[in-house]
Amino acid sequence: MSSIQSSYVIWRTYGAGFWSIVASTLAHCDIATQNGLVPVVDMEKHTSVYNEDQPVKGTKNMWEYYFQQPAGRDLADIGKFPSLNDGTIPSGYPRELGDDAYRALWQKYVKLQPHIEDGIKQTTRGLGISQTTLGVHFRGQEMRTAIGHKFPPTLGQMNSAITHVLETSDFDNILLVTEAEQYVAALRRKWGSRLLVSPTFRLWRRNSYTLKNPPRPEHRYNLGREALQDAHLLAACGGYIRGHSGLSEAALLITERGFTPHIKFSQGRNSFRPYLAPFL
Repeated sequence: MSSIQSSYVIWRTYGAGFWSIVASTLAHCDIATQNGLVPVVDMEKHTSVYNEDQPVKGTKNMWEYYFQQPAGRDLADIGKFPSLNDGTIPSGYPRELGDDAYRALWQKYVKLQPHIEDGIKQTTRGLGISQTTLGVHFRGQEMRTAIGHKFPPTLGQMNSAITHVLETSDFDNILLVTEAEQYVAALRRKWGSRLLVSPTFRLWRRNSYTLKNPPRPEHRYNLGREALQDAHLLAACGGYIRGHSGLSEAALLITERGFTPHIKFSQGRNSFRPYLAPFL
């Protein structure tokens, strides 16, 4: 089979979040292999919200900012008439990234770029994360009013869950991963020096993805890098408290030991009616 016939180009529709991009890429890698094709990820021509205008680490392919090509084939080698996917998560594949099916695909197809892997290891060591760290992913902000989105936990619920775990298990500290600066302040008042905080860019009650002017160099690239790093930091913890989001699920994808305990908040979904969702 020639290289023109054997390439299967993977991309994602614009606007998808980082871990949704990962889920669709893994699913299409699986489809490519089942059909005797070689998966090649093209997020240079098919851009995402994480693409920068200028190359990052020598590439304009957003996937290659963070990951190596799943089969080692470069975009320059795909030929003129490759097979293409439709830019979505294909039918028949789970919507939950933490599903065991994705875990197997992650282990098979994903290899981090060396600079990404080194950065994650340095941050993990620097924060002192270990099996005696309780991981907490606390996402909120626009999720509370988003149409059709699952509701995140409240601050009171999160503090109650942390209190319960610390009273019944043996953890030295707490790792907080959040995009909301107000949650950092609130939990630090409660937990003081026991609280470790992921070094992620965040704002008070504003979404980092919707800023008109980039607040730092390579802001879009760094949003993806931080999403990837945060999932690895959580995966290195011994216990886990979370709501529902792609990043929350990603820690389950990556962890080597699992979590004890593992607490997930599930408390329903917001209305799909745009005039009602902002108030529920």
